[in-house]
Amino acid sequence: MQDDTLYNMTDNTEYQANLFAADLLIEDEEIEDMVQNEDLDYFGLCSSLNATPELMSFKLYSLTKRGQAYHMPMEIQSNFLAK
Repeated sequence: MQDDTLYNMTDNTEYQANLFAADLLIEDEEIEDMVQNEDLDYFGLCSSLNATPELMSFKLYSLTKRGQAYHMPMEIQSNFLAK
């Protein structure tokens, strides 16, 4: 049996911190306005909002979990800040 409790707890903590950061730094309305009013792809949206693609993926995931429909072109990666 492998003891990976601390590792899993760190992953969950980092995951939750990234979701919090995405919600704090990127307003829901900014994304809604950009998607409705601009002809941007995913990376153009990231650039327009000065957000990394990784952070944007957390924001879109958060919006999706709250009932909005967004296409997720990237998987969320909790360790993106460590790179």
